[in-house]
Amino acid sequence: MLLEIINSCLTHMLAYNPHLVYALLHRRELFPPYEAHPALQDIISNINTVLSFFSLRLEQTDSCSVDLVLNAITEGSRQWPRNSLKVFPDLRFKYVEEENPDEFFVPYIWSLVAVSPVLCWQGRFSLSH
Repeated sequence: MLLEIINSCLTHMLAYNPHLVYALLHRRELFPPYEAHPALQDIISNINTVLSFFSLRLEQTDSCSVDLVLNAITEGSRQWPRNSLKVFPDLRFKYVEEENPDEFFVPYIWSLVAVSPVLCWQGRFSLSH
């Protein structure tokens, strides 16, 4: 799921995610183990395409400070060929409500209320029944 989200960010919003590209370049050694997985091959191929493109751009820069790398990524994203990645259907997420949501939310809300600096409690206050 995380790889699908990363792929969606790269496919649809690459120019707005230079920090994501930076992080992927920094940790590119994490992706080769997933290349052989049949369900992930296309996604990993997209990520590797991005990594190869920006790695080549970074090899052409002299310095490797964070600011210069981010500037190179930003400039590279402007020259990025738009149709170079395989486009997948948009990710869809569905909220499924628990059967008894109050079992989580009521104690959680009361724990927030109990520590709130806005409310003043007189006497002792306990969250236990």
